Amino acid sequence: MRIGIIGLPASGKTTLFNALTRGRAATGFAAGRGANIGVAHVPDERLNLLTALYKPQRTVPAEVTYMDLPGPTEYDGPKGGMFAGEALTQLQTVDAVLVVVRAFEDAAVPHVKGGTDWKRDVDDIGFDLLFADIALLDRRIERLTKDIKGASQADRARINSDVENLRGLQTKLEEGTPLRAKEFTDQERGAVRDTFLLSALPFLVAVNIGEDDIPDSDQITSAASEAVGGKSSGAIAVCASLEAELAGMDAEEEADFRESMEAGEAGLSRIINLSYDVLGLISFLTVGEDEVRAWTVERDTPAAVAAGRIHSDIERGFIRGEVVAYDDLLECGSQAEARTRGLLRSEGREYLMQDGDTVNFLFSV
Repeated sequence: MRIGIIGLPASGKTTLFNALTRGRAATGFAAGRGANIGVAHVPDERLNLLTALYKPQRTVPAEVTYMDLPGPTEYDGPKGGMFAGEALTQLQTVDAVLVVVRAFEDAAVPHVKGGTDWKRDVDDIGFDLLFADIALLDRRIERLTKDIKGASQADRARINSDVENLRGLQTKLEEGTPLRAKEFTDQERGAVRDTFLLSALPFLVAVNIGEDDIPDSDQITSAASEAVGGKSSGAIAVCASLEAELAGMDAEEEADFRESMEAGEAGLSRIINLSYDVLGLISFLTVGEDEVRAWTVERDTPAAVAAGRIHSDIERGFIRGEVVAYDDLLECGSQAEARTRGLLRSEGREYLMQDGDTVNFLFSV
């Protein structure tokens, strides 16, 4: 999973990036600066318990790649220019966007709009995504219109249908409807097959609060979730500066500090849980003396496709999956004991993987 972090100047998005990836990227905007890229391990207590059970040579958690994208040095409102050029190219590689909006006050670092209003900032960035898509569809329509010259009768009919569907999508965008909120018809899906649409990406919002607002984080999260509510959307309140400070501590020191600050669950865990929920992701597990590992797939992924996440040969030569639910495996202590108790199931290639399934794939190539 690859998530692009975007936001206005001085929103704290690079600070949050550092907290998530335990990085040390320089904060602030610099002309020509490239994206910061880092990897975060997905916290999963199940891996810890399975590691204690199997004592493997290595334990491999699932991973999330975060890309902290440079933004504009100035911003006076949504005009579509925030996502152009290199920023647009980089966004076309992500699976979701994480929008960081500022809710803290800091007289030393004034807000680029002159005052703090996180709801306004969410709306502005959302509209910039819409404007960028309108421009993308304009260019797509222009190319298709040129292609129609000299095309066969059958191709002209297809091109005209594509243009009609693209204009219909533009109308939705102009009405303020992001494409993630729309159910695409087969014809619309075909029309945009070669066009990467930003407003179709899952839309996550992190409201960056100050330490004084931590006791109210649940209420702010609820308000933000309601504000961005809709298909493939979600929100959370997080104090990026505190999370970045805690990321530099060892686990025991961090736990003690969180308790003293009443900071609750780690921001990394909460943001990843939100990401998995909004993107419809689950983790299945493979276990053994050599390795205990978590693998990320979309919910309801067929077993054979999930096997392909490990290696394409396993998907190609798939025979069956030997599946034990995580809780059953932990209670039994081994797959052999789970088999004895009738808790190990033999599942075919169309079986839909469930979160926490521990599986051994059998294959032949």
